[in-house]
Amino acid sequence: MVELSARSKSVGLILAVLAVLVLFYFAGDYMLAAVLEPMRKEGLIPGTEKSWRFYAGLLKTIPGYVGLALTFLWGVLADRIGRPRLLLLLGLVMGFSLALVGFAHNYFYLLLVLIVFGIAKIGISPVIYAFIPDIMPSEKRGIGYAAYYAASVLGFIVGMVLGGILLYWRTAYTSIGLVIIITSVPLYLLSRGIRIGYAEKTELTSYSLREALRAALNKTVLLMMIQIIPWTIPWGFITLYAVDYLQTRWGIPRGLASGILALAALSIAIGHVLGGKLADSLVQKGDVNGRVKVSVIGIAIGFLAMLGMFTYPYPYGSTSLGALLPPTVLALAGLLFTTFAYPNISSVISDCVRPEYRGTVFSIYNILNTAGWATGPALYGLLVKYLMSWYPERAAIMYAAVILESFWLISLVIWLIIARTYPRDRITA
Repeated sequence: MVELSARSKSVGLILAVLAVLVLFYFAGDYMLAAVLEPMRKEGLIPGTEKSWRFYAGLLKTIPGYVGLALTFLWGVLADRIGRPRLLLLLGLVMGFSLALVGFAHNYFYLLLVLIVFGIAKIGISPVIYAFIPDIMPSEKRGIGYAAYYAASVLGFIVGMVLGGILLYWRTAYTSIGLVIIITSVPLYLLSRGIRIGYAEKTELTSYSLREALRAALNKTVLLMMIQIIPWTIPWGFITLYAVDYLQTRWGIPRGLASGILALAALSIAIGHVLGGKLADSLVQKGDVNGRVKVSVIGIAIGFLAMLGMFTYPYPYGSTSLGALLPPTVLALAGLLFTTFAYPNISSVISDCVRPEYRGTVFSIYNILNTAGWATGPALYGLLVKYLMSWYPERAAIMYAAVILESFWLISLVIWLIIARTYPRDRITA
């Protein structure tokens, strides 16, 4: 009993340090949006008044594509050499590259160090997805993945505050880079000795790429891979265009819209924790489909609440509390409940894939997940452009938002199918 308690405390500490690492590297990623203007004023971003945004966009687009191109490699390495060493390597690369951003003296230097950061930042995701099941048993993985997802969302707030309000941008990047370096080392020291499948009693086999790819064709895993695109497309457009939507549809100032977005980020973080915790509780009580039930209920309630927010007849231009409160509550509730599914998506995949193949499978998942997030904003823009041929702008953005939100219904239907396949496909006793 004493040994079990000590192990539980050790896992809790590892998860806490991992969450801090995730929080700060996402803060470093999100912070770019808050510091583009001072970077441009210092001559780091070239271009005229019309063209500078193109060069600024490349600072995200090029690192993103390069990182995605190498994601599969990191997933395979996570399965072949283990996860702790790879977490240390990628953590140090992220930390040093972000710290070097603070010393940028021209555009190409800035782009280069951000490419290095993007390779490590995107590459570390499948490693973490595979590492969490190494330290968390099946019935506790919901909260394990929730710690990762919640920290990634809170990183948005931390990045905006540090880079946009509290610190000079060079100081902010250097400070965040140092924190990531300092956090990566104790995470590795705490994780030494944690082998692949540490939290399970499954007997491992030698790694085979063919078998790893075959594991991705497990019915439940394949269904999860299919649903991740319609699941993430709405998230992609909401996170990028939320402020613009509130400004245009409701007619409120940018500062107020940004404040609502910050509250939404907190709501999403809470949704990750509640969704993981509630599902874990059901699984621990013997309900094999507990994760499916929590996800289905969350998506259904969240969809209806977000539908209410998008179509709410807001009194245009009003900033009174009475006008703001109803649609804001709908938005916060919608994002909170919908988020219930996210930690359970990863938990279900980990339950249906053998430990020695999870890095590879999660690298495929991460590519699809990232593709969905990237597709959402472009698809929303195209829809708005098309609909504005028929409707005024305020109506066009509402219809575009409702159409894309409806993609969650595809995900909901697939979750209902998974309710039948998941109990049979689990490899975790």
